[in-house]
Amino acid sequence: MKGANIGYAASLTHVREVSLFGTADLAFWKHRLDPEGLIPAEKHGKARLMIIAADAKFMGIRFRELSFSVLAADHSGQHGAFLVQAFNSSRLFACCERVIFSTPYTHGDVRVSAAFPPSVRLTKDGSVVFLAEMKSDAAAPGRAPTRSEEDGWEGPVFLPSIRNGKRRSAKWFFAKIRGHTETYPFLNSHDTLMIYPSPRSEILQALIDSQFTAIEWAVRADAMHAKSKTYDRSELSVRVAGL
Repeated sequence: MKGANIGYAASLTHVREVSLFGTADLAFWKHRLDPEGLIPAEKHGKARLMIIAADAKFMGIRFRELSFSVLAADHSGQHGAFLVQAFNSSRLFACCERVIFSTPYTHGDVRVSAAFPPSVRLTKDGSVVFLAEMKSDAAAPGRAPTRSEEDGWEGPVFLPSIRNGKRRSAKWFFAKIRGHTETYPFLNSHDTLMIYPSPRSEILQALIDSQFTAIEWAVRADAMHAKSKTYDRSELSVRVAGL
């Protein structure tokens, strides 16, 4: 993929990142994405989800964020990801995301460790509501990665057009992630995934209702994250080439 006519509004280096890929009920996400004019990407009859946790610094301020997306395409065939909801440890940055970029961010206590074994934690109102943690013990000694290479993800990120029952113009931004990547299978017998519903955190209930299943870890100890400004969906085909 290559972004054409894309200027990055933010480009962060030395990002510590832990991503978790998985699948969920396809019918659930088809119904959820249909009003957005999107079709979830499919793998073995399941929708494909992408959870990204990052520890980074912007303008000298350290922050941590956690985003939940469904890989999807619009009806013209442009492939990308639909950002359902995201959390930022900085109230200021969460507000800037909502106001400046029109993204579905809210404040949350996000913790992420890209050191082995990696982990991701989200706390809301004093309670842990999302926890993904790799276990390293005698039953899984060494836990060697299945792949170790330069890798990443890039493409348009579609944003919700329906908020609080009201429709607004459909928007998107272009995102790019790159860095040396250690990939591991998610082992249900050893790794931990806990999800609890929480007020104002619709994605958590959606993960439960769609029976999200974790498949694979991707860990980048020194990544680059970049994002463009937000555009109207009508500009997508003009600004993005080679998708």
